[in-house]
Amino acid sequence: MSFLLHSNRRALVCAFSLAMIYFAPPLYADNSASWLDAVTVSGYAKLATSSPNRAPTAVELDDLSLFVSGKFNRWLNPFLEAEAYKIPLWEEGKGAQFNSAQLVVERLYNDIHVTENDTLRAGKFLAPINHWNIVHAAPLVWTTNRPVTSSYSRANYVTGVNLRHDFDALAGHALEVYWQPVEEFNPKPLTEHERHYQTVAGARWIAHEDLDYYLGVSFQHADVAKSNEIRNSISVDGNWQHKWFELESELLFTQVDTDQLHYRNHDWGGYVQMAVPLVEHFNLIGRYEHFEFANKLAATDTALGGIVYRPVPRLSFKLEWQQTQGSIFQNQTGLYSSIAVLF
Repeated sequence: MSFLLHSNRRALVCAFSLAMIYFAPPLYADNSASWLDAVTVSGYAKLATSSPNRAPTAVELDDLSLFVSGKFNRWLNPFLEAEAYKIPLWEEGKGAQFNSAQLVVERLYNDIHVTENDTLRAGKFLAPINHWNIVHAAPLVWTTNRPVTSSYSRANYVTGVNLRHDFDALAGHALEVYWQPVEEFNPKPLTEHERHYQTVAGARWIAHEDLDYYLGVSFQHADVAKSNEIRNSISVDGNWQHKWFELESELLFTQVDTDQLHYRNHDWGGYVQMAVPLVEHFNLIGRYEHFEFANKLAATDTALGGIVYRPVPRLSFKLEWQQTQGSIFQNQTGLYSSIAVLF
C-alpha cells in the first residue's frame, strides 16, 4: 500500500514536536495529579458508499481522524488532528482494493486564553467561515455530501493566527478575526480542483450561538497561490433548532478578480436544509441548493433527500439520494450512504 503525503518533512517535524509537548510532563504540574489528566485522545471514522448514475459503485474509508488535545494552563492548550482519507476499499468491476491513502495534518494549533473573554489561536486551524466548516466531522453533520456553498468559494483552512472575543454583555455573541500571512501548511484538497491560498484574512461576527439557534456573518479576503486571482467573500449562515425540526441555511457571494477567462466575475449561491425527527432516532433530511460558478457557464441545482439513524449522538447511519442538474462540481446524481462514529 502506498501512502501519498501532502506535505514536506516540516509536517512530520511539527507533528512530532507537538506530540513531545503533549507527552512531556510540564514543570508546573501539580505533583498530586498526573499530567496525563490534561490530555485527551479521540477521533472519528467515516465509511462511505457512492453509487452515481454514470460511475461505478464504490466503497471507501473517507475519513479516519485522530485528535490529541491538551489543556494545561491558560498559555498551553495544544490540539492536533491527523487524518487518513479517501482510502478505497471496493469498486464495482474491480473488486476489493486497499492500495492507496492520503495523509494530512488537518489541524495543529495552540490556544492562549489571554483573558476570560479573549482567546488567541496560532497554527493551522479550520477557517471560521460558517458553522458547517467548524463542525464538519461526519458524525456531527446530517448528510454524507457537503453543500457546495459551504466549501467551494473560500479558504477552508487557515495557517496563521485567530483572535476571538466573547462579549459578556451579549450572551452568545462573539467576534473572530484571523490572518494567514503565508501559503497554507500541509494543504488538504477537498476536491480534485482545489485552490491553494497564499494569504488569507477574514472576520466572523457571531450574532447568536447556543443550543437553540446560531447566526453568523463572515467576510474573507484570499489571494490564490500561483495565480493573480483574488477572492472577496461575504456570507450569512444560521441554524434554528425547534422541537419538531431543525432548519439550516447559508447565503454566499464571492467577488472574483482575475485576468483568466471566466463567464462571470463572481460566485454566488445558497442552500436551505431541514431535518425532521421521526421515531426511534430516525430523522428525515431534505436540502435544496443553487450555486453559480465564475468559471462555469451553467449553475448547479441540487436536491437531496435522505434518512439518518442516530441511536446515540456519536453514531450515525445515513442514506440519501442526490439529484443534480447543471454543472457538476463534486457529487453527481445518485445514491450515497455512510456510517460515521466518534470514538
